[in-house]
Amino acid sequence: MDRYNKWLNDENISIEDKEILRNMSKKEIEESFYDELSFGTAGIRGKMGLGSNKINKYTIGKVTVGLANYLNKKYDNPSVVIAFDTRNNSKEFAYDTALILNYYGIKTYLFKNYTSTPELAFSIKYLNCNSGIVITSSHNAKIYNGYKVYNSLGSQIVAPEDEFILKEINNQDSYKLIKKAPLNNKLFNYTNNDVHDAFLNENIKTIINKELVDKYKNQIKFTYTSLHGVGLKVAEELFNKLGFNNYNYVKEQCTYDGNFPTSPEPNPEYDENYELSIKYAKENDSDIILMTDPDADRLGVMYKNKNDEYVKMTGDLIGTLFAYYIINNTNIKDNSFMVRSIVSSNLIDKIASSKNIRICEVLTGCKNIAHKKQELTNKGYNYLFGYEESLGYMFNIDINDKNGFSSMLCMLEIICYCKDNNITINEYIDNIYKEYGYVYKSTLNFLFDDIDYKNKINNIMESFRKRKNDDYELIDYLNEVGEIQTNAVKYIYKDGSYIIIRPSGTEPKIKIYIVVCEKTDLLAQNKIKNIQEKINLLIKNY
Repeated sequence: MDRYNKWLNDENISIEDKEILRNMSKKEIEESFYDELSFGTAGIRGKMGLGSNKINKYTIGKVTVGLANYLNKKYDNPSVVIAFDTRNNSKEFAYDTALILNYYGIKTYLFKNYTSTPELAFSIKYLNCNSGIVITSSHNAKIYNGYKVYNSLGSQIVAPEDEFILKEINNQDSYKLIKKAPLNNKLFNYTNNDVHDAFLNENIKTIINKELVDKYKNQIKFTYTSLHGVGLKVAEELFNKLGFNNYNYVKEQCTYDGNFPTSPEPNPEYDENYELSIKYAKENDSDIILMTDPDADRLGVMYKNKNDEYVKMTGDLIGTLFAYYIINNTNIKDNSFMVRSIVSSNLIDKIASSKNIRICEVLTGCKNIAHKKQELTNKGYNYLFGYEESLGYMFNIDINDKNGFSSMLCMLEIICYCKDNNITINEYIDNIYKEYGYVYKSTLNFLFDDIDYKNKINNIMESFRKRKNDDYELIDYLNEVGEIQTNAVKYIYKDGSYIIIRPSGTEPKIKIYIVVCEKTDLLAQNKIKNIQEKINLLIKNY
């Protein structure tokens, strides 16, 4: 109520917005003011609407003023590039952000049209800017939006930089510092087409064997969907540039629409978002389905199995395929390394160790993969690939974030490789399992949508920390030292299977990751199912 009354009495809140505030119900006031949005995964994310706990022009403005103060202290004449996706209000928030930065003396480059997160990441170094911002909420529902901040290397900010920016944000006691320059001011610029052309060419560098792609580009068939997001334009440009012509796209979903009418939860991890894709894939007799999320940094995939049914790949399986293909089709240099998040499957560890490739574990978030990549390449190590299981993949090109476009190109090259070896993608996957074991992964998500969700999540995490059993080794990542210290718990079983429990960094949910390794497909599936049932029962009691 203190925060609510402060907004009502703040002269910088418009008369119209104060009227909306006065007409809020008690429940609406609680939801809008029970907390303040804070930096999570390199920025802020939340439901749109009025209030300290929601995304609106005031909370966006406050973060932008804090960022402006930080940049002005760190750099002489700083510059920032800004992008926005197809979400409702993203464009308006992007313009507000640019003009606030201009007011504080910071030069900005704004993309005129809807732009993907990976293109924003690439453009920072290309334009020699000190920071970047993309207005997006990635794969969340239409009521969400967000604000991601990037550093001068084109990767999402990591500690301690996020803490410095947060300190500047928290120094503001009201919204009076949110001031905007006029649109025609000399510090406001739009990006040029050369940025976009360079981004396309950078993605094409993902391809290892261009001759192989050229040989089979007319033989492979695939279906693509952008889930009402930014992906279609760039995807088509890349497909056409490389000469792929046996593809179709899901017309109902390849439209720009922030309401996501055919995919209310536009996440490529969710099975229901593939229903239309399967229909189009059958019409085209596609080998594979490719799906990017609304800001096109994640890639979801379905493949045709031995029964001609389309099966969704897990994020770990996609990452394993990429790693396996890169390792077996690249001249591996000494001191090569790959990176995966702590919650990703350890199957690539087994593959990498056979070639003396180092595997580095980092916390969830491609910002941590980018940070590790930068750290080790500066020491002379050779980066090959990195991934997190939530469909985020980062290749050895000059784009320091997860990237749905480079991921698509690598997957299409793998399909060409299968054609060249007269095998199906199904057989290619089976060959990996036969060689390294059936390492299967499952992720459970438990969403808590009440205002007391933080206490509930904390109680669940504490209960998992206290569970002791001779069947497994317990690792509490709060007790770890250094960069992998986090609020997570891991159970490692004697047979090599493991479970990791952690709260989401961006949503009010707990995520539980189950990894099992067995000698056969059936044994692995049964073990996963058994563990899932036990965990669901445990969480249900809360």
